[in-house]
Amino acid sequence: MDPGGGPIDGHTFGQRQPPLYVTIQKILDKYPDGQIFKEIIQNADDAGASTVHFYLDSRQHGSQSLIYSSLGQFQGPSLLSYNDAMFQEKDWQSIQDMQQSVKAEDPFKVGKFGIGFNSVYHITGVVVT
Repeated sequence: MDPGGGPIDGHTFGQRQPPLYVTIQKILDKYPDGQIFKEIIQNADDAGASTVHFYLDSRQHGSQSLIYSSLGQFQGPSLLSYNDAMFQEKDWQSIQDMQQSVKAEDPFKVGKFGIGFNSVYHITGVVVT
């Protein structure tokens, strides 16, 4: 056995991550779909926001002038969320590191499991694979 992780008898060994869409689907299978607003409000609270707004834009926009025609499917309607907290570098990191919350060590934060924001995938219209 090669302790350096190289090929063994012509075979590579090591754990692999499933594709992102598989990970998201598994989260959604275990996560109730009625939690989206609650999760967005909790994230805003954890970020120190004093206000949260939701906007439903029911318009359907044209797709003839898009750079990529495949973006036509994303031209509406949409649900927008806004809060007045500043998005920090650690927030970008947290969204990208699924199921690895940076809030886990903070007793004053609600979100501790790294899955709350992923609840928004319950209402997205397209899964990009």
